[in-house]
Amino acid sequence: MKPVTFLVALTTVAVVLSTVSASPYGGWQPIENIHNYRIQEIAKFAVRMHNLENNFKHPLRLVSIRRGLVQVVDGMNYKLDVMVAGSNSLNSRGSLYRTEVHVTLGTMELMFFTRIVKGLN
Repeated sequence: MKPVTFLVALTTVAVVLSTVSASPYGGWQPIENIHNYRIQEIAKFAVRMHNLENNFKHPLRLVSIRRGLVQVVDGMNYKLDVMVAGSNSLNSRGSLYRTEVHVTLGTMELMFFTRIVKGLN
C-alpha cells in the first residue's frame, strides 16, 4: 500500500497530546479517550484513505473505535482498532480493522489498514 499524505489542521498534534498518558519517546501508550474529536478525525481519515486507495469499489464507513495506541516519534503514530461497515449497510454488524496513521504538524499519512476480525456485533 502506497502511503497517502494530506494536510490537516496544525492544532491536531497539540490537542491529541492531551488525550494520552505521559509517554516516553518511542513507546506505545494507550489513548485514554478514544472518543476525543481529534482521534475520531484520525480514524475517519484512515477509512477515507482506504476507500480512496481502493477506488471506492467497496466503500466503508466508520462505526466506532474499539481501542487506540499512540507513539511519540518524529510526530505521532496512532494505531487504532476500528469497527467499519459497508457505506450502504444499515446492519450494525461489521468488520474490525487495525490501522496506523502517522501525524506530523500539518499532515496525516495512512501507513496501513488491515482487517483483523470479520462479523463482530
